Parts: sequence; structure tokens; C-alpha cells
Amino acid sequence: MAAYKNRIDLHMHTSSSFDGNFPASEMVEAAVNAPFATIAFTDHFDVDFYERHNLGTRQQTSYEDIMSVVDNDKIRILRGIEMGQPTYDVELTEKSLERYEYDFVIGSIHNLRNMPDFGDLDYKSMTEERIYELLDEYFNEMLLLAKWNGFDTLAHLTYPMRYIVQAGRKEIELSRFDGIVDEIFKTLIANGKALEINTSGLRQPIGKTMPTEDYVRRYKELGGEYLTLGSDAHFTQHVGANIDDGYAIAERCGFEYVTYFENRKPVKVKIEK
Repeated sequence: MAAYKNRIDLHMHTSSSFDGNFPASEMVEAAVNAPFATIAFTDHFDVDFYERHNLGTRQQTSYEDIMSVVDNDKIRILRGIEMGQPTYDVELTEKSLERYEYDFVIGSIHNLRNMPDFGDLDYKSMTEERIYELLDEYFNEMLLLAKWNGFDTLAHLTYPMRYIVQAGRKEIELSRFDGIVDEIFKTLIANGKALEINTSGLRQPIGKTMPTEDYVRRYKELGGEYLTLGSDAHFTQHVGANIDDGYAIAERCGFEYVTYFENRKPVKVKIEK
């Protein structure tokens, strides 16, 4: 039985994502059975891979798939999208967002400019100095993303660590970036944007949410108000995975509410068991 009431999972991918596996209907069934009160489908739109991923067609397919399931009396289903690297081509990003009416937009970065995904880099043979250089570039890009302000929640802040830890580079730590992370948080807060607790790391070698609890607490200390939760599910069996752990972190960090977005407006949901 779920530990928390009225649970939300606002980050999941259907087969319309390049790495998705199931249609929205099957993901909905899993969410209803979990059970969840509110979910959002957020298929990938990595703007710098627009042609490679055939995103014009995929975006249409995704939206149509979502619209085919939104009328459901058992669960609230939100129309979402994950805009990856949106600041790498702001004009294309904003034009694409205007195509459809979304409830919820995730902002994220999966790769640096003209580079592969962080998951495709060889950290085992990389010098420590080089890894820190990449992380420095990453957090600077995250700050630019926060300043762009065209999204509703900032996803998996510590994303590169998922793969750095997986490669065995456990000596890499992020405290040297605390200053710029504070800048990112202050920008989110000033713009009324949310921070995501992404629970996918709990089922991966990193073994932690992205970001970790310390960062969620810091976001709260700086005045952060809006917090979203997402499993980042790409399979039906991962829908809602470890979301209760995310709720527990939110509680420990002093949050009384989590948030979903409807018509791009924040809606608070009280955390209660």
C-alpha cells in the first residue's frame, strides 16, 4: 500500500520518446494500479537532436497519444513534455512549444553542446580534471537554462553523476559547485519555478535521488516553494518507482506540499499519509 495519499508522478516517457517502450494507455494502467492521483507524460524533445530523433513527428505522436487517454475518471493526466537542451536553440524550442497546449514543461540538460549524452562518455579513462571541467560546463548550462525560464520544473539537477558513479569514479564530488547551484536555485525561486526530485537514481548504481536530499534542503532554505516528483519511468514497471522515497525527502526538508502544473500554473498538493 502506498505510504502517501494523492500521489503524483510527473516524469514518464511513452513509446513516443526515442527511448520509450509503452503507449500511454499501458502507462496509465500501471499508474492507476499503483495507485496515483496525478501523472504527467513528458516525452523527450532534445532540441539539438531535432532531425536525428525526428522530433516534429514524435511530438505530434506523443501529444495525440496523451490526448487519447486524458479523459479518465480514475486519475488526473497532464499533457507534458521534457525539453532537453532548450537553450541550445531557443527559437526552435519556443516555436515547438507553441504547437500544442501543454500543462507542464520539464527543463533538462542531457549533454553539452555538440557532445553526446553524459551517459555515452568514457569516464573510466578520463582525468579527474577533465570530469570537473565537464561538470563546470554543465552547471553553467543549467544556470542559463534556469534564466531562460520557459519551463515549469528543473529536472534531475545532478544528472551527470548518474553515469560518473556508474563508471566507478566515486572520488568525484560536487561541493565545489555549491555556489553556482545556489545561483540556479535563486533563479528558480525568483521566477516561481519548481525543482524536481527525480527518483530514478534509486534504481540505478548511483543509489540516490537527483538531486540528493542535501540539495533539496538547500533549495528550501533559500526560499524554494515548488517541488515536483518524477520516477522518469520508461517502462510500465517503473511507473511511480520510489516516489514515496521522494515524498519522505520532501518532508524531511520541511516541505508541506508537492506541486503539479495544470495549464502551466502550479497546484499544491498537501503531503499526507
